[in-house]
This record gives sequence, structure tokens and C-alpha cells, in this order.
Amino acid sequence: MPNTQAREVNLTKRVQTPRGMRYCAVVLSPNGRVKPDLVLVNGKPEKHPEGAYYLEWREEGRRIRLSVGKDAQDAAARRQRKEAELHALNNRVTVVPDNGDEGHKTVANAVAQFLEETELTKKPKTLAAYTTALNCFAGEGRRPQGRGPRT
Repeated sequence: MPNTQAREVNLTKRVQTPRGMRYCAVVLSPNGRVKPDLVLVNGKPEKHPEGAYYLEWREEGRRIRLSVGKDAQDAAARRQRKEAELHALNNRVTVVPDNGDEGHKTVANAVAQFLEETELTKKPKTLAAYTTALNCFAGEGRRPQGRGPRT
């Protein structure tokens, strides 16, 4: 039987207060967006540029906290994604696991993937030209020192 309780994900920021490091709720603007670096300390908004944002939710009665970085907008997006994931699990919808790269792709991986796809559709000479250009772009085809035009 699915868990029918509401699946809420809180966004907090761990900041330095007079009582030490604390997890404080973030301040939201009237349109629901996170106000960067503003947190509630003892019920009052304070500016704290230090610290990282955390997602907080419950699984089987246990509180789970996950660091999501120092950028407020990225943290808000991660909160929405996690809330959607928990709602899907609550409604018995299969969730495809995240591949762990947090939505970021390295230039080298993007170049390799593009060249694999290009190999299937382009002629060998075109592929060779693309490979040379992209390897230079990715920093792999740098010209050795001491070679080049003389001045």
C-alpha cells in the first residue's frame, strides 16, 4: 500500500549564527522564488552569503538531508525535481534514476558522444575534420611548443 502522506521537500541553508552552524529556512519572494542568501534566523530574515543549501525530506520517518550547492536557483530547481520524484513514488509511478551527473556534461564527454553519432551519418573525411576541430576545441590537440610561424 502506498504512503499517502504529503511528500514535502524543504529547502534550508546551513549558516553561521551566534549559536553556531544552523540549518535555517530560506526566504521566498511573493512569487515563490528563493531570495538568494536570505534565511530566517529566529523568525527574522537575515543575509548570509556563506553556507550551502540543503534539501530536507522524510523517508520512513527518518529525516534525510542532501547538500545541493551554493546557488539559490539551482537549489530551488533541485527541490522541485525531488518533490516531483517523491510524488511519483507515492503514486506508484516508476522513476528513472538520475545518472548522477547532476545534469552537467563535460566537454570531453559531449565531444565523444557527438563524434560517435557523426561517425554513423557522415563520410570518413568529414569525421576526420570534425575530430580534429573538436579535439582542438576540447584542448586535446594543442600545438606543441616550438612549432609554428617564425617571427
